[in-house]
Amino acid sequence: MEKDINTIRDNYQNVILKSDLFESEKPVKDVSLLCPDFYEILKKCFADYQSKYPEQEVCISETYRSNQLQYDYYEAGKSKIKKNGMHHYGIAADVAFMINGKFSYNGDYNYLRKLFKDSGLTVLNWELGHVQYIKVEEQNELRSEIGKL
Repeated sequence: MEKDINTIRDNYQNVILKSDLFESEKPVKDVSLLCPDFYEILKKCFADYQSKYPEQEVCISETYRSNQLQYDYYEAGKSKIKKNGMHHYGIAADVAFMINGKFSYNGDYNYLRKLFKDSGLTVLNWELGHVQYIKVEEQNELRSEIGKL
């Protein structure tokens, strides 16, 4: 795996599993549940975006996601994953924008996604506002490694 599995595992074990939000049935925006290395890259990308678009702010609409909520999204056709999505491990986020003080999906996703990719993050072709720390092809390896806890 390209990214440090130990950092991801430690965050999952020491932060996410111990969080009161672990079984949340509602979307979580708490950035403290994100893997710290991932969050640092996100913050840099957000700052770079805001340098180009000072009137816009990138905001995180969801960080951690419980398996129950993941399943609910799957059943509603909002996700291709039934459980143990990358949000569950603190290495994925959904993003949107604050434009003129209002929540919006009308920012420059193409530019933001380019910033993400240039920083080594992964974006999905089928989900515009989603960004994650690891490549799609590494997800099963991660699930397997963390599943050994």
